[in-house]
Amino acid sequence: MKGKIIMLLTIGIICILLTGVMFVQFKSVQVIEKSGIESMNNSELRTEYTEIKAKSDEIKEALEETQKSIEEYQNQSTSIQGTMDLLKADIKQANCDIGYTNVKGPGIEIVISDSDKSVAYYDLLFAINELKYAGAEAISINDRRIVNTTFISNIQENFLIMDGQRITSPYTIKAIGDTKYLESVINIRGGLKDYIENNGMTVTYEIKDEVHIKKYEDLIEINYGE
Repeated sequence: MKGKIIMLLTIGIICILLTGVMFVQFKSVQVIEKSGIESMNNSELRTEYTEIKAKSDEIKEALEETQKSIEEYQNQSTSIQGTMDLLKADIKQANCDIGYTNVKGPGIEIVISDSDKSVAYYDLLFAINELKYAGAEAISINDRRIVNTTFISNIQENFLIMDGQRITSPYTIKAIGDTKYLESVINIRGGLKDYIENNGMTVTYEIKDEVHIKKYEDLIEINYGE
């Protein structure tokens, strides 16, 4: 009976985690909304269609993985040890997702700098959101990990605060994920490059086979949620 209760609780946890991942992946499809589809020619439309199809296939694979995980828990329901092993693996993945482990993988490194205009907090938030829409699995700014509770604000010109720490230009943004999608939100019409340059700042980027992003060092506290 105890093993069955643990199994049911575990299935609930993994479903919540995987649902969150699926939500991020569905959000990434919104990148296409920024492309000005009504003004595209046939070649551009075919390119966009191919990208959407690829993202759709990724979502389908994620759904299949969700079903596979649930089946694994069901198959292990008679073994407390088997259930616990699966739970440990999912906790490890969850720690990675929320930023509590160092990660590395293919990705992109973007540098945004002051020029005619100083970079403001909302400029960095725009960059972060664009990368999230593109499916970035981990993001950092000036080697500080971005998590769900991260806040960025202006104290004064050329003086930004991120999670209580001062950060200054140039701002180096690292992101791990599918490099094709990450690069697309930079170069797409109305994307990150257009936004930054049209607002008087400078931006450069480099695709890398291996990007290293450090873990989040502070404690994430939940004081009011249950």
